[in-house]
Amino acid sequence: MTTKELGKNKICLFCASDYHLEMILLPYIKERINTSKFVIISQKDLEPTMKVLLNRVNIDEKTKKRIWNLNWKEKDISKIEDFVGEKKEINIIINGEFDYIKNVNNYIKRNFENNLTVIDCFHVSDVNVNIEELSKEYKYILNTRKI
Repeated sequence: MTTKELGKNKICLFCASDYHLEMILLPYIKERINTSKFVIISQKDLEPTMKVLLNRVNIDEKTKKRIWNLNWKEKDISKIEDFVGEKKEINIIINGEFDYIKNVNNYIKRNFENNLTVIDCFHVSDVNVNIEELSKEYKYILNTRKI
């Protein structure tokens, strides 16, 4: 997977489950929700698990609502076009199997400028995910941290 030429920031994370994925993403999103735009492109609907997580996490209701409104069941990669030209930084979170992430990255690379932050979310249970090899391709790796 080519990552270096895709955008100004290329980030990945490795998770064990959807809840784990969301727990890693939550502090990152919370920190940037007022200054950035987010597009969630997920192979699987994350809405049910995000609903549970947001009901249990200790953050203010306004921030919870903004995070919930990011559309956690989005699968339409053309939604990125809605944000092109925005003055705010655009963060694209891609969640799914290895080949799905690769295909979405190729679409982004072909169709958009290099002013995006792309966060590839790999599930360690995916047999095509080699954490050691993938880690070398990214400048940043998101880990779990305190909200």
